[in-house]
Amino acid sequence: MARNPKESNSESESSKHPSSSTTTTTKTSQKVKNQANYQKQQQYLTKHIHSNGPNDKPKVLPLDFDKYSDEVLIKYNKRYGLNLPNPTSVNNDILNSEIGKKTFTKRNSSNGGVGKKSSTPANKITKIDLANQVKNHFLNLPTKENEIITNFLYKVKHQDDEFKLTFK
Repeated sequence: MARNPKESNSESESSKHPSSSTTTTTKTSQKVKNQANYQKQQQYLTKHIHSNGPNDKPKVLPLDFDKYSDEVLIKYNKRYGLNLPNPTSVNNDILNSEIGKKTFTKRNSSNGGVGKKSSTPANKITKIDLANQVKNHFLNLPTKENEIITNFLYKVKHQDDEFKLTFK
């Protein structure tokens, strides 16, 4: 019997499909394996290669003033003469509470004891307010980019040089 050309085409196509489907299945499974291996590799790198050990701390963004400690914000305040009050602390809040006012520390603090007015938290601000004020001041500082770049390049070029004054 003579075969119909349509039948022969369909038979040849059907014989091609199983092999091509296994190829695509193999490619997709390989792609999934590669992605899994890539993720494992990235986890390994972040854990072992880019780590400074057990004291590894997340990096603070330079303009994220909320993350800086109280001491850093107070130093900035004093350095640039912003005359902002120091931030309140938990100890200060506890001592200014009703129970805290009865403690020995509060009664005998630097205000001279009983009879004088104690310092109230009115001359204190929150750390968030202080950080916002410091950030606003920092962002409003005038910058001369040409001078900054020139000074940076000079320091990089001459960082190993020692200043020597010779007399002849």
